[in-house]
Amino acid sequence: MNYAVSLAPRTDPRGFCGPAYPGPMVADLREDVREIIGCYLVYEKQRRETKAGKPFLELTLGDQTGTVTAMVWDDAERCDRAVGPDDVVGVRGKVSVYREKMQLTVSLIEPLEISDDDLATFLPASPRDRGQMMRELDAMVASISDLPLRTLLVRCVGAKTQLGRSFRIHPAAKKHHHAYLGGLMEHSLSVAGAADRLCAHYREQGAPLDRDLLIAGALLHDIGKTRELTARRSFAYTDEGQLLGHILLGLQVILREADGIPGLRADRMLHLQHLIASHHGKYEFASPKLPQTLEALLLSFADDLDAKMNPGMRAVAGLQPGGWTPFDRGMDRSFHRPALLESAAAPVLEPVAPREFVADVIDLFRG
Repeated sequence: MNYAVSLAPRTDPRGFCGPAYPGPMVADLREDVREIIGCYLVYEKQRRETKAGKPFLELTLGDQTGTVTAMVWDDAERCDRAVGPDDVVGVRGKVSVYREKMQLTVSLIEPLEISDDDLATFLPASPRDRGQMMRELDAMVASISDLPLRTLLVRCVGAKTQLGRSFRIHPAAKKHHHAYLGGLMEHSLSVAGAADRLCAHYREQGAPLDRDLLIAGALLHDIGKTRELTARRSFAYTDEGQLLGHILLGLQVILREADGIPGLRADRMLHLQHLIASHHGKYEFASPKLPQTLEALLLSFADDLDAKMNPGMRAVAGLQPGGWTPFDRGMDRSFHRPALLESAAAPVLEPVAPREFVADVIDLFRG
């Protein structure tokens, strides 16, 4: 009898797949393969019935490269009892195309035991190299000249603390932007980098900006997400995340970590707290305060921009020049990818004034 659910005791992914572990990644699934054997995370499960009243299951399976719909037509009731969201499963099945999307018809599915070391295989992860991001984060922290503020950053995002290790692996959101392992570090680095460049730009125009406070706020503005979200099996809200949110949790985190740091002035902490409290920019975006310093204003715009650019960049990544994306409900728009000029380098801009005039002016100032 052909069971859709294996009755064997739970094994690990390598035992199920053998030398081919973890099997084909979702992004590599192809219709022309006779049968696939792979390991995936169950993201969603829905029990349904055919027109004839026969039950079947529709699963969303995934790994770090994406998700795929998987249909279980046989032994649906037993599979429903054996497999649930957040389980890692071994699957045998056939890949087909349905409504222009890959779909997997399951012939066998088996719940597996998984270690924490294998978790990153089955969850989406940052496309950026994690080691490179960690080096950039360490360099950004080291660039802070205010020693007490730098000490606080080391406690919060340093590689040797539990909080820092959590910061470096956590997602930045459940959905929408940077919703993958390492997303919080990637987003925070991107916001800090944009803020750093904007700080230099506006300083040249006379703005009295405190770079140390701004960069510290950029790196710590979402630190509360280490407690708002889980980073195991699936990205979900914790109870305190649901009840308090990452802004209030972030304020708690930095107050706790700041305790006992020599020389950390109360006014510096107050301004840092304001950066975190106001980084959503508007009351309608669940910000408890509006930005009331230049640093807070700059940070709120850098954060909002990066949160929109990330899904926008992912949306157009697979587009051919001149194409449009499907309508994106989260962004409330479609995106167009213009055809770019094929130029190896930026054009050299000539001065507006004739060269002879420019030379005369230079000679005049040289005396």
